[in-house]
Amino acid sequence: MTDHHKRSLLKLAALAAAASALVACGKKDEPAPTPAPAPAPAAEAPAPAKADPLKIAFAYVGPVGDGGWTFAHDNARKALEKEFGDRIVTSYVESVPESADAERVIRDMAGQGNKLIFGTTFGYMEPMLKVAADHPDVKFEHATGYKTAENMRTYDSRTYEGAYMAGVIAGKMTQSNTLGVVASIPIPEVVRNINSFTLGAQSTNPKITTKVVWVNEWFNPPKETEAATALINGGADILFQNTDSSAVLQTAEKMGKRGFGWDVNPWVVAVTFEPHQMNVDDFLKSREAA
Repeated sequence: MTDHHKRSLLKLAALAAAASALVACGKKDEPAPTPAPAPAPAAEAPAPAKADPLKIAFAYVGPVGDGGWTFAHDNARKALEKEFGDRIVTSYVESVPESADAERVIRDMAGQGNKLIFGTTFGYMEPMLKVAADHPDVKFEHATGYKTAENMRTYDSRTYEGAYMAGVIAGKMTQSNTLGVVASIPIPEVVRNINSFTLGAQSTNPKITTKVVWVNEWFNPPKETEAATALINGGADILFQNTDSSAVLQTAEKMGKRGFGWDVNPWVVAVTFEPHQMNVDDFLKSREAA
């Protein structure tokens, strides 16, 4: 091999070495790929917020201790609290007059966030209609009335049936053939009860007559006592009442006569929304599902 060939080979080797060095210098050491972080555990879905309790208010026409109509309503209110626990909160205002005061009280109940309001006497009908029109998100239940609205319905019990049966007994037991009724206010439900009592009595004793004294109040023991006394002095030996105190029965007992009480047994108030009936439990479930 000539020196020329050697020099050429050395030159080629040097060039190859330089090229390799250049390639090596051009490469950067890439770090090993970092392993992907483990996925964070999925957050637990928050528990659904507990619905606020349904607020229910009662406007009572008499005192809760009347032993009659209002006493029965208040027992129903307590039964609701026992049945539904912390799902509801109830309140009441007693002795609310059937006047402009009724609208004020009921409007105040709606303003306090009550979503179900009971008005427990016939005379609250017009005030409740006014308040219902201003609070379409509130349900109103009116006792014994006949006017309704989209969010106001009526409730009642078949008191005339008990009145008829009382008359059947009175007609059989009377000695004077004269029966007496201490009546509250001349509205349809009261007139109906007097008629039923009289028809029941006539079914067993066609000779009977019925005398009526109106006290024009639901709860007024002195007036009820006076009326009962007048009826007995007028010949009635069995009394019937459509008032809310025990004064009529006490008077009959003192004067040696018989009598039928009224509204003395607690009864459960049902919530009705025509054309379907809905009880409080259904109402709560529909509200909590919303």
